This record gives sequence, C-alpha cells and structure tokens, in this order.
Amino acid sequence: MHKPVLMLAVFALLPALATAQDYPTKPVTILCWSEAGSPVDFYSRIMARLMTRELGQNVVVENRTGGDGVIAVNQLLRQPADGYTLLANTTSLATLASEPTAPFKPDDLQMIARSQLDPYGLVVPTSIPFKTIDELVKYGRANPGKITVGGVFQMSAHRVAWEVFAETVKIKAEWVAYKGGGPALTAVAGGHVDVAATNPGNVKPFVAAGKVRVLAISADRRLADFPDVPTYKERGWNVVRYQWRGMMGKAGLPKPVLDRLIAAMQKSQQAPEWKQYLEQVTQLDGFMGPVEFRELLSKDIAELLATKKKLGLL
Repeated sequence: MHKPVLMLAVFALLPALATAQDYPTKPVTILCWSEAGSPVDFYSRIMARLMTRELGQNVVVENRTGGDGVIAVNQLLRQPADGYTLLANTTSLATLASEPTAPFKPDDLQMIARSQLDPYGLVVPTSIPFKTIDELVKYGRANPGKITVGGVFQMSAHRVAWEVFAETVKIKAEWVAYKGGGPALTAVAGGHVDVAATNPGNVKPFVAAGKVRVLAISADRRLADFPDVPTYKERGWNVVRYQWRGMMGKAGLPKPVLDRLIAAMQKSQQAPEWKQYLEQVTQLDGFMGPVEFRELLSKDIAELLATKKKLGLL
C-alpha cells in the first residue's frame, strides 16, 4: 500500500478509535433471554446496577424472550459491535449453538466474562422413601429405568449434568422434559416425578415448606445454605459441575471497549452487593476472562453434542 493511501486509511480509522476510547457515551442495554424474575433476569439486573456505577452510564435490562434464547441472540447480532448492546448468557448458550439449525455460530459472539457458578443438585419429594443419595443410587442400580427424573428441556445443560452423574454411578432412568426449571420443581414437589435435576438455590422455598429434600450437589464443597447435603465428590463420585452465567457482545468489539467492559465486570464482582447477591441465590463467584470463557463454551458444546449422540438425539 502506498504511503498516501496508508495515511488515508489511518485517518479514516481515527474517529472510530476515538469513539471506542471514550466508551461509553450513552446508556448500555443488557438483553435477557428469559422472563422477568428468572435466575438469569435476576443476574442481569444486579449486574446492570453494579456496571452502571462502574461505567458512569445507565445500564438497563431488556427482556427478549422466545425461541429458547434465539430471539435475544438475533437481536444482539442485529446491533453494531460497539458495546452498547450486551447479552446475559448461561450454559444454555451451548445448547443453542449445538443445534444444526442454529441461526448463529459461536464466532459471531464475543465472550466478555463469566460471572458466577451455580451447582446442580438432585431433589426428591419428601414423600419418597429415598432419604440419601446412596439410597437413590442403590435403588436405581437394582431397578434400571424405573426412576423418573424431571428437568429442563429434552436437551439442556441440566440433562448433560444428570447423564454424566448417571453414567458415573451406573444407573439408568427415564428423563421427563419440562419447559423450565419452575415446572420441573412443581412436578417433583407434587410427586409427579421421583427426582428433579435442578439448582439448589432454586429449591429453598420448597425445602422450607417441607415439600422436597436435596440429596446431593455437584459443587466441589458443601453449600452454606445446605450444610447437611453432601457433594457427589465426597460420596466417592468425581463429578464436579456448574451451570454458569456471564456476558457477551457481538463479535468485532473494539479492544478498548472490550477491556472497559471486562474491567467493569471484574470491579462489580468485588462489590459487597455482589457478594450479598451470591449468598441470596446460593451461588459462587466464578469470574473468568474472555479467552478462557471461549474455551469453556467450546468444551460445553462438544460435550452436549457427545451426549446427544449417546442418547440418539442427533
């Protein structure tokens, strides 16, 4: 490239670079792909409040539901890659991306940071005879296919977590798919399924009401809200798994904008309000930068595809 042409190209980039360096100069929107009051909506709103403080501009949440998250992803991809539209995402992103008909590719997205870790757990109605995870496993081994397990969707991160556990302990069960975590919890509380594969933080009201008990969790240590509930690992099964939540933008975010967002999220997760939120929802801090976050997503997608193949769902 001739010097005059090169200089013209550099000068043409200067306004965009200056704009990126000044980011943000207007409000930022976080798209949430689930309904108000859901765990990811709750996460979006606490992060919006904390990031407003760090960015010096209002950060607002916009719920874009439908299509199991596809509508929100498409809305993000229709916007400029300038950091003014973000998307709160969960491990369910891997489920969307693993579908053959997915209208986007992981490379269309810029992972910004993972925020939190939410362990999985197994919940049973108090009316059922299983009082411990060992009793459940013993019954499952002696009665292949007789246990019913309720969970989110036919294929989801919760389904993968269950299948990994079931394979580890050598039991087979019938998966009963529900349209969300709420219906699955209602089903197990009413005794319509033997077990619910869910997240412990979601079941605290049901436990307090005496409707369900948590048998075990997939964290690497016991949770303060459930001090009597063992982990899979301490029972001798090396299964440590978490559902995650985090933020992403559209691929092509200018580096100054990406760096600003990463710093804002990292600082937000050091605030007392963030720690109080984690305690309230029985979750763990899980900050992770964009490179490792991208690698995690790729691993999750590969695992989902492997589970689909094993179950004959591909």
